Amino acid sequence: MNTASAGRQRGVALLALLAVAMLAVLWIVLSRLNAASSGSTAARRMSNAEVLSQAKQALIGYVAKQVLDLSENIPGRLPCPESPNDAGTVNEGRAGSTCDPTDPVNISIGRLPWRTLGLDKIVDDAAEPLWYVVSPNWVLGSATPVINSGSSGQLNVDGVGNVVAIIIAPGRPLSLNPNANQIAAGCTARNQDRSDRSHVSASLNNPNYRDYLECENASSPIDATFGTSVVDNATNLVLNDHVVYVTAADILNAIQGPVSERLQRTVAPLLSEFSGQWVAGGRFLPYAFPFTAPENNAAKQAHCGPSPAAQQAEGLLPVAPTALASSGQPCSSAWTGINISGAGVTNPACTSSPADDLVTCQYTYYGYTGPGLLLFQGTLGFPPSANASATITASAPHASASFRRPLVASDITVTAPRSTTMTFTLTPQTNGAANLSVQLQTPGSDFCIDDPVRGLACSVLLPLHVTQNTVTVTFPSLADAVVQGTQLSANLLASSPPPYSLLNPPSNQPHYWFMQNEWYRYTYYAIAPALTAAASPACTNPGDSGCIVVSGFPLANGSTNDKRFVLAVMGPAVTGQTRGTTAAMNQYVEGQNAVTTGSPRTFAYQVYAVPGNDRLAACPFSVGSPAVSVCN
Repeated sequence: MNTASAGRQRGVALLALLAVAMLAVLWIVLSRLNAASSGSTAARRMSNAEVLSQAKQALIGYVAKQVLDLSENIPGRLPCPESPNDAGTVNEGRAGSTCDPTDPVNISIGRLPWRTLGLDKIVDDAAEPLWYVVSPNWVLGSATPVINSGSSGQLNVDGVGNVVAIIIAPGRPLSLNPNANQIAAGCTARNQDRSDRSHVSASLNNPNYRDYLECENASSPIDATFGTSVVDNATNLVLNDHVVYVTAADILNAIQGPVSERLQRTVAPLLSEFSGQWVAGGRFLPYAFPFTAPENNAAKQAHCGPSPAAQQAEGLLPVAPTALASSGQPCSSAWTGINISGAGVTNPACTSSPADDLVTCQYTYYGYTGPGLLLFQGTLGFPPSANASATITASAPHASASFRRPLVASDITVTAPRSTTMTFTLTPQTNGAANLSVQLQTPGSDFCIDDPVRGLACSVLLPLHVTQNTVTVTFPSLADAVVQGTQLSANLLASSPPPYSLLNPPSNQPHYWFMQNEWYRYTYYAIAPALTAAASPACTNPGDSGCIVVSGFPLANGSTNDKRFVLAVMGPAVTGQTRGTTAAMNQYVEGQNAVTTGSPRTFAYQVYAVPGNDRLAACPFSVGSPAVSVCN
């Protein structure tokens, strides 16, 4: 081998070694870059996960806290996003008062209202404030939401439904150029421009969510579908949003305790007060509306105990209002079976007005004039007559199976030409009705009474020897219950003075939230035997067999074995429960609360033996030391 050839070979070998070395160095560099990129991505995800989790917990906590704000008429509702008009101003971070997907400004997607939630201005790894999407049926918007244990979310994330809120870390701005697969997945080409007022103080532009979010998260118009990934994103980056979501169950489980606390403060005291209206010196509450799965959406007008069928001491609250007899509504308490009879009276009759169900009864009696008295009792020897008296009886359907205001003496009007006394009784019946008996008496001994044996017909003696006297009695049908708030706190009384309509409260009354949001469909109601129309056995002292027992009832709030009624708030379904239109009550209340047998009836203040989320309000209930009664 000559020297020149050997040199050339050595040169080729060195070049080959150099190429291998360069490839090795390039591989190491690329590996480290990839590792750095992966590490950066992982670090970004971890950083964003922390702030997203913080925001989620703050949102849930805020909603739970707001339940106990007694001015909040929609407990459980979510705050709207920050109003775009507030971005970059001193008001940034403040929730908009209303929002809606179709609103020209305050749409249902925007920046997180961090100030309203009590947070600092938290940002993601790109120093961007978080964004927030809310289900339209959980916020004040074009319609007033109804929120209770049956409420669901309208949003979905990656196919997961029942989502009520989504919080998004938007990341850095992107220049989106989606491929065909990504376009089919909902991505749109866009150069994200963030020169709005939140970044440039002199700008007149509000932030546009499409300059912060991408693909399904930036649909225009806004829809209900959101996502955390998209096809081919690793090779063609079109989505860098990081997402956390809140489900309806997250919110409902968080507010379950506060809702029962609010029930204890604002509803239980009113029911307790009502229980003292019907029976002098005693207590009475109406029979329950038989339990019906809330999914049946039974109308409020149907929520009254059956009559005259057998009544039930537990089920759902009988909140159906009364109605005119002619209305066809199922829970009218207009008087039926009206009857009048008497002694020394003639022509007794009663009518009921179709316009207002007002009952009018009339009867007549004859009284001797001076000459007539002298002739018939003096000369002819007719004996002095007894008092003129009459009795009116009637029945009010559903009155012991719904919340009705009992008649008081001033409701019954008596028009008579001479002094006539009136007494009455109104008694709840075990058939679900209430029976009325009105007794009227006109005292005296100068009445003319027909005497067929002796041929006396008083009417033919008019007008020289007798006068005809007509008595008119009117009384209304039973109205819906009204209470005075005698067991409410002083603060509640001051904020909303009585009287209070129990079944149809206006928005400023303390229990409006309960009726407006239809919590009565998710509140199990049980009354002690002593408070039914049967009124037996008694519940006078703790341990009496006519009381309800609540095991685990806090000692600071009273005894466990003296409860006159229990209200159990049903939460979302727990493990093992299947709900639907035909579901039984044990799919809504758990453990001991679902066991209706046994005496005395026993509830669990908190269920531990099985999965359970029932939360209870009950009476009697007291707070503080010395104890102050919340409801007695």
